[in-house]
Amino acid sequence: MDAERTVRIVLTRLEIDIHNVHGDTRLREDLAVDSTELVEIAVALEQAAPVTIGTDQILAARTFADLISCVENAPRR
Repeated sequence: MDAERTVRIVLTRLEIDIHNVHGDTRLREDLAVDSTELVEIAVALEQAAPVTIGTDQILAARTFADLISCVENAPRR
């Protein structure tokens, strides 16, 4: 799964315009994403790609770039 596709999936899930998100955009502070939403994002990403994203990994994501990195480095199923 490439970063662009990851961005689209997450943006669709959060209903955020792609023009408002950059690599350094903070998930919690800038986008108001809470831990429950992060877990929902992980589930959506796992459904969209053959990856497994652990709860600890997704909750450790602080920025949008961290989230993309988390997905890119996730173990493949």
